[in-house]
Formats: sequence, C-alpha cells, structure tokens
Amino acid sequence: LKVDTAEYGFELDGWVRWDMPTEDYYDAVSNPEAYTAYDGSLIWKFIHEKICFQKDLNTELWKLDFNRAVSGLHSSISAHIVEGMVYADEDAPAVDGSELDPMAEYKRRLSPHGQNPDAIGNLYYGTMLLLCAVREARGRLGAYDYGTDMMGSGDVGELMEELLESPLLSDSSLVAKIDQAQDNLRDHVASNPMSLWKARLRTRDLLRIMNCVQCNVCRLHGKVGALGLSVAMSILLGDEGRGGDAGRLHRVEIAALVSTLGKFANAIQIVGEMEERTAMAGE
Repeated sequence: LKVDTAEYGFELDGWVRWDMPTEDYYDAVSNPEAYTAYDGSLIWKFIHEKICFQKDLNTELWKLDFNRAVSGLHSSISAHIVEGMVYADEDAPAVDGSELDPMAEYKRRLSPHGQNPDAIGNLYYGTMLLLCAVREARGRLGAYDYGTDMMGSGDVGELMEELLESPLLSDSSLVAKIDQAQDNLRDHVASNPMSLWKARLRTRDLLRIMNCVQCNVCRLHGKVGALGLSVAMSILLGDEGRGGDAGRLHRVEIAALVSTLGKFANAIQIVGEMEERTAMAGE
C-alpha cells in the first residue's frame, strides 16, 4: 500500500487510469479467472458497439487494430470461461440454467464458425501486441525492485528475468515476426496521428465499464485485462503514435501488463486443448 500510494498518479489525457490504492488486495492466483455463471453479454455488447470504433475502419486501419485488440481481450476471457466449464462441478448450471456444454460454448464463443470468426486470430494479434510492449519495456521490467510478494517470497524478480529471457522476447527470428504487429500498428496510426486521442479515450472507458460487472471475480480479471491492454497501447503508441516512455511505468501498470500477457498466453493454450478435444470428437 505504501509503494502504491507513493507511485499513484497518471496523466489526465493518458491511455490509462486506475483506482486509488486502498487496503484491499486480491490474489488473482487464489481467485483465478474461470466460469462463474455470470452473464456479461450486455457489458460486451456495449464494449463492441459503443467503445470500439464503428466508422472509417477501411480507411483508418488503426481503428481496426484497436478493435482487434479489444476483441482479443474478449477472446482471452471467453477461453478461460470455457476452461472453467470443462472443470466445473457436474451440477453447475449454464448461464441460462441449462446443462453445461463446454464444447458447444467453445464453438459459439471462439471457433471460426461461431459468433466471431476472427476471435482466435484476434487473440493471437493481442498477444503479439502485448509481447511487443513487454519487450519495449524490458529495461524497466528488469530493473524494477519488486520486493516480496504477499507470502513474503522474493521470487518475483527471478520470474521476471525468466520471462524476459524467453525466446519470444529474445530470439531475433521470432522477434522479427512479432514486431510486425507493432510496426503495422504504428504505420496505420501515422496516417492520422492527431486522432489518436480517440483511442486513448476508449481505453479509459474500457477500464471504466468493467466497474459495471456485477461478479467480483469477473470484475477483477476484467479490469486487470483492460488495464494491461491499455498499458501495452501506451507503450507502443504513446501520445503521437511513435511510442511511449516505458521507463516511467508504475508498479500497477507493470503488474497489469505482465498479468495480461499471461492471460492471453494461457488462453492460446486453452484454445489448443479445445481444438484437440474437437478433433478427438470428430467434429
């Protein structure tokens, strides 16, 4: 709390805003992202129809990039919900009170034949943006004093070192492919950098709308994911589309960025497992 209070502060017109620090802390590991039977469809309807861009997507491609990143967040959350259904109690009901069917929900939420045929592709796109942001911020991430975790362990710094040494962040051949997402995003923004404030406004609204989620666990993970995606945008684009100052990241931003990358990576693994289940079922 002392550290968070000392570091609290954000740019009024920046990409991110977060709640003031309080004495309430929640362990996202002890309270994992999973199936809770909460129906968040109205929240996502508002996000896709009101926060995401609706006009000029063919002429201003950075708007489409923004929408894809938000869709990737939705896909990540959907993947964790589906995984939770797989391991839910046998008598756990679906949102509409019917019997749970993880395979049907996977097809509806994430498959190319579901509600959003681009859901998996957008999940990968969002993951690439997050990887680019983490690599851009590696100096700050590697030098930050993480202290100890809630259990008194000082392993956080070691885990961060392990992350930063991952081939996805250090292998030149892999980095070149991942960086293409970042380069394309900046190239697209370069066509109209003066309109970038519209995206900054929307990332703040994205975090704000998560406060409307009536499930505590869902709200916790939704806010972490929204903040992590916003931090990635702030690093990759900054105020004018050429990149921000990753060296100024706050502890809250660091935690959200890395946690969200972990969520997206885990979601990709879940998709792979569900595809295997689909193949085994001959569907």
